[in-house]
Amino acid sequence: MPKVIGLTGTMGAGKAVVKEYLMKKHNCYYVSLSSIIRAEFERRKVGFSRGTLQDQGNEMRKKYGNGILAKLSISYLPRDKELIIVDGIRNPGEIEYLKKEFGNGFFMIGVDAPQKTRFERVVKRARQSDPKSWEEFVALDERDQGTSEPAYGQQTKACLDLADFIIATDGTEQEIESKLNEINSKIMG
Repeated sequence: MPKVIGLTGTMGAGKAVVKEYLMKKHNCYYVSLSSIIRAEFERRKVGFSRGTLQDQGNEMRKKYGNGILAKLSISYLPRDKELIIVDGIRNPGEIEYLKKEFGNGFFMIGVDAPQKTRFERVVKRARQSDPKSWEEFVALDERDQGTSEPAYGQQTKACLDLADFIIATDGTEQEIESKLNEINSKIMG
């Protein structure tokens, strides 16, 4: 049975840095919960923004339960790798599902950085679905973290509170890699 690492983090915090590190170190599968939602928009040939992705994820959790995206993401993955990375966890129900499914083989890593740093990264990466202004970023960031969201909604702050490990990505590359080495040893050791 592979170990499973769930990744959660604030918008623009640098989950990709953690994902890339783990993928270099291990023979693994990677799945992003938002890719399930994006695929549905692409199938319907409609455009989407970060807000519409949030809405669709909320709607799916409301209709099918808070763990639905986690369930869909791993249902069809073979178990022949040493590690499965489940990225983009935004609701505690997804964590509960993965803990139930993988027990002591499941670990949560939370990724965070100061809001200004995250905004600068989001502007620089310039994804189609990303906010374009500071005001839009702040509004989406608050929603993503759970402000005024229902229990089935975006709850990144609650997910960070449930993480086994938190990594701040506002340090030097060496500091971040050192922290990742330490976390990796604890999980895989």
